[in-house]
Amino acid sequence: MTDPFGAFSPSPFQQRMRAAAHRLKPTYWGRRAASLLLGPAGGRAQRAYDVEIFGSQKARLHPYDNICEKRVYLTPQLWDGEERALLREAISRSRGGTFAFVDVGANVGLYTLFARAEALRVNAALRGVAIEADPEMAARLQFNLAASHALHDITLFNCAASDEEKALRFTVNKKSRGLSRVDKAGALTVNARPLHALTAAAGLDRIDAMKIDIEGHEYKTLDAFFKNAPATLHPAMIILEVSHEAEGASGAALAIKAGYRQRLQTKRNAVFTLKNPMTVD
Repeated sequence: MTDPFGAFSPSPFQQRMRAAAHRLKPTYWGRRAASLLLGPAGGRAQRAYDVEIFGSQKARLHPYDNICEKRVYLTPQLWDGEERALLREAISRSRGGTFAFVDVGANVGLYTLFARAEALRVNAALRGVAIEADPEMAARLQFNLAASHALHDITLFNCAASDEEKALRFTVNKKSRGLSRVDKAGALTVNARPLHALTAAAGLDRIDAMKIDIEGHEYKTLDAFFKNAPATLHPAMIILEVSHEAEGASGAALAIKAGYRQRLQTKRNAVFTLKNPMTVD
């Protein structure tokens, strides 16, 4: 990714199609209309686009091989709207202060960049940690952070989060890279580190919110985190992917046991808030 940001800008016509898609409502007909606008907006082409997202952040998006990049490119208002509304609410409470955000399975950094945009909106500082195992996605994330002048705000770890430090096999889904995952049959080997060790390495003494989406590896990672991290480091909010949970291995159940209450359930995710968050002096 040696070309500078702006080298892959959409054409004026593609920008107009994106603008039309950005006005669509989160309804059945809105989603149908979005599918019709995807091609004219350039989303079916095998290429990347340099765009501004969330009002103030910059990203090179690849709509052709990653569903979340496609959604943010074409219809950001239809991407995890309820989850992001709760995150926005939490960030707004930090107005003028610092918001600590951990993005586990950060992909290309869309949640991280959203959190940064919201922090900037309320004149807060973001202290972020982004963890991504796939080397390609970590490179895209690094580029997006650099383009957004966010490298000083975010600590990036190119590794998997797990229960202990070890090597893991990893499968890359080249048709939808957000579905890449830890997999014993995977062709790629990645380094893994426990989540509590990563947050310690980043120097965090608290976590205001954490998003964890690691395609079924959430339970093992969270179980070790809750057992090993000090209570002061338990996130005040957790956005957790639950669509890949296996029977008897529920990250949601771990969160409830650790003292969280569920605020939201969507088709893919659940949001939890800590009932009695601890404060750091």
